[in-house]
Amino acid sequence: MSTKPTSVLNTFLAVAEQVEEALNSKALEEGWKNPSALEGYTVAGLAGHLARGLLTVESYIGASTDDTSHLTDAAGYIVTVLGTHDPVDSDFHRTVRARSLDAASSGPTALAREYKEVRQRLSERLPNDPADKTIQVLQGVVLTVEEYLRTRLVEFVVHLDDLSVSVGQDFTENLPQEAYKEVAAVLAQVAVLRSGGLKVIRGLARRERHIDPVRAL
Repeated sequence: MSTKPTSVLNTFLAVAEQVEEALNSKALEEGWKNPSALEGYTVAGLAGHLARGLLTVESYIGASTDDTSHLTDAAGYIVTVLGTHDPVDSDFHRTVRARSLDAASSGPTALAREYKEVRQRLSERLPNDPADKTIQVLQGVVLTVEEYLRTRLVEFVVHLDDLSVSVGQDFTENLPQEAYKEVAAVLAQVAVLRSGGLKVIRGLARRERHIDPVRAL
């Protein structure tokens, strides 16, 4: 196992810093109690959900496993975990929203402080953790540390955009292009798993043959 930092790790750490800036913003504090652009979430709940994109990493990277019989990748993780749950009315997403609100329950200052502390610890630990170490995460899904970080990049980039729209401040303008490339690749793979490869290709290259948009989430 190699502990040499990968481009995914470097991108994850860079985006994590951008998330920290958003969590410390005046715009977030002022809009804390307002509804967000993401259905079912307040701004506080969305901030808690965004922060958990990093907070959960610290607990899961310690859950190493040697059982790789059901090893998957970032796209496989997303398809497995999200399944066919309704994004608003399902018990699964109600639980996600409750956890997000709980994470934000102490207010924006406390959330930002907790996030910073965890980010700093991870910035020291992750470069020394093998990227190909296998871990068991939500719902018992097994994947490598690097693939799990790719799922976190999806959470970060998608929900930073949600938060930007919610509070009227663009938190995505300084994200590295590599982050968009990674997230786009994962979402394309998710779309293939859910809709089939030909529909995705036609949706991207032959719209006249597949007018309806192909979505990953």
